[in-house]
Formats: sequence, structure tokens, C-alpha cells
Amino acid sequence: MRRLALMLAAASLCAPSLYGQSAQTPQAPVFRGGVTMVPVDVTVLDRNGKPVAGLTADDFEIKLDGKVQPVRTIEYEQAPPTAAPGEPASPAPAPTRTTTNATAAANPRVFVLLVDDLVISPARDKGLFLSASRFVADLPKGDLVGFTTSTGGVTVNPTRDRAAVEAGLRKVSGSFVDPRELLPAEIAVSLGEAEEIGAGIDAVLQAVVQRDCGAIALSRSASSCRDEVEHKARAMAGLVQDMTDRQLLSYLGVISAMRDLPGQKVLVVLTDGLIVTQHGKNQASGLQPIAQAATAAGVQFNVLFGAPDETGVMTKTPANGEATQADGQQMMQGIQTVADLTGGNFFRVMGQPDRFFGFVEDAVSGVYHLGVEAPSGSPTSRNFTLAARVKQQNLTVHASRVAVLAAPAAPVPVDTQLRNAVAKAEPRYGVPVTVGTAVRLGEAPGSIAIGANIEVPGTVVGPLTMEFGLVNSEGKMLTGRKTVAATTNGLDYRVALSLPVPAGQYQLRFAVADSDGHVGSINRPIDAQLAHVGPFTVSDLLTAWSGADHKPQFLALDELPAGASTLHTFLEIYGEPAGVPASDLRVEWTIVGESAQPVADQVAVPVAGPSRMTVQSSFPLATLPRGTYEIRATLLVAGKSVGSTSTTFRKIDGGGLVRRETLW
Repeated sequence: MRRLALMLAAASLCAPSLYGQSAQTPQAPVFRGGVTMVPVDVTVLDRNGKPVAGLTADDFEIKLDGKVQPVRTIEYEQAPPTAAPGEPASPAPAPTRTTTNATAAANPRVFVLLVDDLVISPARDKGLFLSASRFVADLPKGDLVGFTTSTGGVTVNPTRDRAAVEAGLRKVSGSFVDPRELLPAEIAVSLGEAEEIGAGIDAVLQAVVQRDCGAIALSRSASSCRDEVEHKARAMAGLVQDMTDRQLLSYLGVISAMRDLPGQKVLVVLTDGLIVTQHGKNQASGLQPIAQAATAAGVQFNVLFGAPDETGVMTKTPANGEATQADGQQMMQGIQTVADLTGGNFFRVMGQPDRFFGFVEDAVSGVYHLGVEAPSGSPTSRNFTLAARVKQQNLTVHASRVAVLAAPAAPVPVDTQLRNAVAKAEPRYGVPVTVGTAVRLGEAPGSIAIGANIEVPGTVVGPLTMEFGLVNSEGKMLTGRKTVAATTNGLDYRVALSLPVPAGQYQLRFAVADSDGHVGSINRPIDAQLAHVGPFTVSDLLTAWSGADHKPQFLALDELPAGASTLHTFLEIYGEPAGVPASDLRVEWTIVGESAQPVADQVAVPVAGPSRMTVQSSFPLATLPRGTYEIRATLLVAGKSVGSTSTTFRKIDGGGLVRRETLW
């Protein structure tokens, strides 16, 4: 049997104007006469949340460390308008800039959507994610859009390929594990209270004991109740602290990855909140690094707070409901504090989320870049407290609470960036990269073969240096490096890996550098376990497409050329269970549309090989209208179903396909 090779072809479109230039090292601008400037970004909105243009330097009052400093330069950057819903998208013009005493070339905007899945319940309604998908689709085509999650489970580097981002958003789900479930139903310790008890605030512990221990069964003593509250509250505190630390690290990681990108940079965080307390590690003062990093990187921080159902899981007593409601309020206030410190925008989503994404688009469509004179004698690498206002009424001003007078940063060698991206899982957005993975039985006894396919758009300047690391659950890493010659025909760069490993949990880290020194990276968790369908074990379901030349190309994660005319499906089946003759086994392939009605089906006979059976089929695409489809492989023994496995794809205008990967 021939070995199945994965070839995932990405259709990421990147602009040479973005990825073909050297990254600019942030540094303090110097005005004529030797005056040092502190860069300050300000958005000004009217009563309707619309950006206000036409302001001059005299309209602003900027205080650094409480002292008014003159605005020496002002530049207004305005994004092109978005298309109205249903309006055909057209190539968008570049952002426009109006400049006084400064010059700058316009660059495309870069949006990154961060789904904070660490605090989103798996049962959470998908409405916010669907609205995010529509928001991405409606952005001007000149904008680049990326997507990631706080757990790092799904990442799409900034790209003009909207289909790739939409596929990631369809796949994402929450991973929040409620620490409050550690407590008995009668005890209602909120997440914030647990954090403070864990910090040793005895007054909080006493208040909880006094409030809740009177409601417990008489058979339990007051001292026993106190011990139980303290023990489980401290356990909760550890989980809350870990969750918050991971949230903040994910924010910092994305901001860092966006730092060297040119143009206006917008981070949109979809979240159910952040725990910030008055005591312990999670205090508001601990959020300053987020504000400093966002300011130094020039990243606009925007929050869409999902306003989750406050009933939660603790609804058995009135005290439980009060604790859960308190948690919701505290988590909202925590993430709102981050937005305020960074000068960003906070929106509490209630009802239909689409309009709140519209508020985000309005809020970031115009920004003033100010050059503010630094106080005399200010050293570089200095942080100032910042206060900004406009000398006009009925206007809202958004600016970071921190201003950064940055020293020129020493360039980091490309080899160091590649090594850190792989060894430390540091995100990099300098090169767009797509990775697809699949799991099947390895050739060696007892091994699992992880197939990985990496693609970089042909517009990236080669040669490319690629480095990967595969990390197991014990932290041990297998690494490799490869140099890929520059493409000469404009086709995308493709590299395939096949990694035999023992069954287990892994993380695949991949980084690539172009010839100009830009680095992009991506991380993927991989569950290297074979799936079970009835009495059989099977590989991941693989799909491919072919066009007029009839040469199969494995189905991409993203949009494919309009010439795709045939869909091919593949499945490997392992072992022959006792009492199930191979002659009795069939596979029914079914394509199901959005109406849940089958639109195509075939029955195929597996072909036996030395260590596995292989079954495949082909379907014409011409008769399928645009939409989302599920392709399902049902195993039949003597004509009766024993189970199935499936994946999905989406057909779009022009005959191309978008694959929603279920393998990652």
C-alpha cells in the first residue's frame, strides 16, 4: 500500500508591502532642535462612538507625570470604510493620513482576534464567535486579520485570507473548568474570595465562615466547616491564580508578536472576564506590564466582554447565586481595568453581538499619533503616567495610562528568534504560516505517525529557514531545521513532516524566517491517539481535491483554487476484530449539507494491506451549491452500522473549498 502523504495547501494572501520590508525598531523620535518626543496614540470619539477627525495639536492637553507637555507633532490616520452588509467587497484603498510636522507611509491595518477560551465555558453560546466571523468577513480587504486563543489551541497568523480565520473561529470552544465546583453546594466562596483567602487575608476567611457555615448540616462542627472552607478555598485560589497568569501571559504574548508589524495594530479580545483583587498577586497594579507592552508595541486593546449567564453552576442556595453574581461583576471589572489602563475600548455584549463588533470597527477607524515633548533631561527607557484630554465638550478620549520613551532596541538575531519561538513557544507574526496535522498508525510496531504539513505563501521572499520542535507531555523535545530555496514560479512553499512517536499528548511548534529576517511561528497541540469506531481503530479522515489534470492535492485548511472539481476521501482501518470477517466490512461515505439531508453517498469496499485496510472514494463538486458540509464515513458490518467518523468542509463561490480541520 502506498504511503498517504499530507499536502495541505494554504491560500493565504499576504502583501509584499508588508512582509517584504524590514521591521522597524521602535525608538523615540527626535524633533528638530534636539527635542525628544514621546509617542502617544489617542482616539477621540463623539457621542455615537464615531471617530472625530480634524483636531489640531492645540485641541489636546497631554500630561506626563502630572505636568502638561506640548504636542509638537500630530498625525491622523483614518481607515477606509467597511462595506455595508451584503455589499460586494472590492479592493480597499490604503488608510489615509493627515500629517503635521511628521511624515509616515500608510500601511495596512492588522487585526488579531484573541478568544480568551481559558475563561469561556465549553457550553457557552456560539453567537459571539459567529458574529466575530461576520466581522472578519466585512473588514476592508486591505486589512490583515489573525486569530488565536489564550490556550494556544488554534492560531492563524495575520493574513488576507478571511476563510482561514473564519475556519478557526468555527472550530474554537471554551475550556473553562469552574473551580467553584470544588466546594460543597452549601458553601458559596466566590473566585475573588478564594483568591484573597489564598493570599492569607484572614478577615475574608472569617467572613465566609460566618456567612456560610451556619447553613451546613448540624452533624458537622463549626471548626470542621472552617477547615473545609479554608482548604478548598486555597485549592480554588491556586486554580484561579493559574488561570489568571495564563490569561495575562497570552495577552502579553500576542502583543509582543504584533510589535514589529507595521501599520495600525488592533487586538480584539473576546472574553468572559479576568479576576483582579485588592490583595494577593492579582491586583490592578500587576496589570501595568500589559499597558506598557501595548503602548510600546502600538497595539490598540479592545475588549468584548461576553456577559455570561450569571446563574452559573452554583444555584442551589441564595448565597451561591450571590457568589456567582459577584464573580461575574468582578471578572467584568478586571478586564475593564485592562482596557482602561491600555487606553482601549470595553464593550459589554448584551443581545445581538454584531452591533458591538460594529462599535469596535468605529472606535479603531481613526487614531491620532501625537509627538509629545519629553520633560527636559528624561532618560530613554522611561515610563510616564499619562493623562490625555481634548479641549472640546461631548467627546470621549481613549489613551493609555502609560507613555513609553523607548530606547532603540538591539536587533535580535534571526537564529535566536527561531530558537525562542520553538523552545519557548514565543509567538511571531512576521511571516504568515499554516500548519495542518493528522494522525495515523505508524510503520513501526506500536508507533503513531504524526503527519504535519507546513505552507508559506509564495509571496514571501526566500530562501526560508524553517525550524520545528515536537514536545511530549514530559517536556522532552524533538527538533529539526531545514532551509528551503526561494520559489521561482510563484507557487507556495510546502514542507511535509512525518514523525513516528509513542501514543500521547504533544505540542508541535514551528517557526520560519524569510530572507529579510522576518519570523513567523505557530503552535499546535496534538492528541496522538487513534480513534475508535465500533470494534475498529481508524486514522483521521483525510480529504483531497483534484482539478482538470486529475492530480489529487490534499484538501487545504483554507480556500483552494476555483478549479477544484472533485473531492477525494481516505480512511485507514486497523485490525480485524474477532468474528468480523473483512469480507463483511463496507464503508458508507455520505456528504450532508446544512439542511441535514444527505446530498451524496457511496459505499466502498476496503482494500486489505499488510498492516491496515484502506478505503477511499471520490465525489464531483460541480453539483454542490455553496455552503458548509459534513463528510461522514460510516463503517458497516454485514450491512449494519457500527459507528462513524467525520470532518467538515465549506464550498464557496467559484468552486473553491475551505476545510474546517478536526485534526488539531
